[in-house]
Amino acid sequence: MRKDPGASGEASHTASPELFDGQAVSFDRRTGLPEDCCRAVAGKVLEFAGKNVDGLVVEVGCGTGQIGRWLVGPARYVGFDFSLNMLREFRRRLGAGQIPSPLIHADANATWPFADGAAAVVFSSRAVHLLGHEHVAAEIFRLASPDGATVLLGRVERTHGSVRERMAREMNERLRRRGLKGRRGERRNRRLFEACERLGAKTLEPVQVATWNASASPRQSLESWRSLKGLGGIPVTAETRAAVLDELEAWAAAEFGGLDGEFDFEETYVLSPLRVPPARKA
Repeated sequence: MRKDPGASGEASHTASPELFDGQAVSFDRRTGLPEDCCRAVAGKVLEFAGKNVDGLVVEVGCGTGQIGRWLVGPARYVGFDFSLNMLREFRRRLGAGQIPSPLIHADANATWPFADGAAAVVFSSRAVHLLGHEHVAAEIFRLASPDGATVLLGRVERTHGSVRERMAREMNERLRRRGLKGRRGERRNRRLFEACERLGAKTLEPVQVATWNASASPRQSLESWRSLKGLGGIPVTAETRAAVLDELEAWAAAEFGGLDGEFDFEETYVLSPLRVPPARKA
């Protein structure tokens, strides 16, 4: 069976900007977080920055700025992203009259556009699982301040067995049957932390920042995926995407008794931190 591009392996984890350029305008509507959650996450990032108020806070894959907008001003913040359209949405969100946008267009799978030892905090929300974990670990240690740095990875956890979780799990299973491997955030974040630990970092306890109630139908998941060029965070052919989603639609109709029923569940935003130790003095 011929595999689609991006099927597996470390080299496949280059995130294609076109996967995100086309969804920039609708991204927040499709996967956005409550504003109170975004402000709370930004507050926790600043807490971890602690007394080092002059230290640089770098956001990897800053996207449309849902969280980053609350860091612009209170912190020496710089965000970078591979998608120009996402960055345009971020700048639009900041609005006119704000501080000059501290945003950079750059590929996180290449050398990050910062000097060695520049960062006190490296933060990423629902993005680094798209990247090569060994490369990210090396860049984190290169950027880490000589006084040490904190790495914060944010993710959303849903009630086990919720409609969104089951739809995503089934979609990834159908990709797997075709020899494709979707990018599962929690698993790849764990690999990144393991890579950082091998370099000397210490993993800290996860922090639950905010919890909120949500509801969704199977059709909402299907419609959001039909608007994308890829599935499971990887590029796939149009034929593969259509076949997977058609199968998934039939499965969901049988599994949930239809596509339009609304199911309630909880979502929780979790920050997973680790600490890069101070550099050893010669």
